[in-house]
Amino acid sequence: MGDHLAEREHFEEAIEQYKQAIDLDDRNAEGHVRLGDAYLASGHEQQALKAYRRALRVTPRHASSYLGLSDFLLYKGRFKAARLALKQAIDCEPDRAYYHYRLSWFYLNLGKAVLAQKSLRKAVELAPDDGFYHYKLGEVYFYQHDWPLAAAEYGAAVRCSPCDDFYHLRLASVYVRQQLYDEALAMFERTVQIDPDNPAYHYLLGEHLERMDKPEQAQAHYDEAGKLGAYDRDYVRRVQQRCGRLSVEASPVLGA
Repeated sequence: MGDHLAEREHFEEAIEQYKQAIDLDDRNAEGHVRLGDAYLASGHEQQALKAYRRALRVTPRHASSYLGLSDFLLYKGRFKAARLALKQAIDCEPDRAYYHYRLSWFYLNLGKAVLAQKSLRKAVELAPDDGFYHYKLGEVYFYQHDWPLAAAEYGAAVRCSPCDDFYHLRLASVYVRQQLYDEALAMFERTVQIDPDNPAYHYLLGEHLERMDKPEQAQAHYDEAGKLGAYDRDYVRRVQQRCGRLSVEASPVLGA
């Protein structure tokens, strides 16, 4: 019940459920961690810290307790201590891909891209069928302008999650950078197949067809995009920016 309430962001009610569960079994470290998470999400900082510490007293080498403590320290702005707590979580449970992904975030924020790549490669090794980790590794390569490696990881993400439209868009953006326009076209077309009612995808496909000097086909998709709402306009701009291309001044749909 507590987990269900926490998922719905009813944290105060979740806290009461977790406390009742702990009253029945005070030696359950995971229960203390979930109580700490609920406390932290609802802004009860000191109670959260007490819950995480209690979890570690109950089970000294408990990975998720260290993860919770890392979240708490990060919430308090103690960046270095949060990273060390996360490393302790990894030491307790080295085969959890998610922990390595979280560590990569710290390295990226420290400007240590090589260490971030190492952590993400470990996550990919541990969870090769999870497109998310391939995508995150692709992002690191993308912002280093290493297009072939970025394309390889985005491509792996697409294969793992063939119905995830965003992975297709990221792969298309790399293909455009490499001037592999036919390959990019296939990715843009796939986004329209996944979500044919999304006017932003029709717009992006039209833009790419225009890039390939196919104005009639491009216009057909611009017509489909026709009535973009405020949210869709902002979405198109964000995607264009992430693709390194933003030319709304000349856009037949977005206007100046």
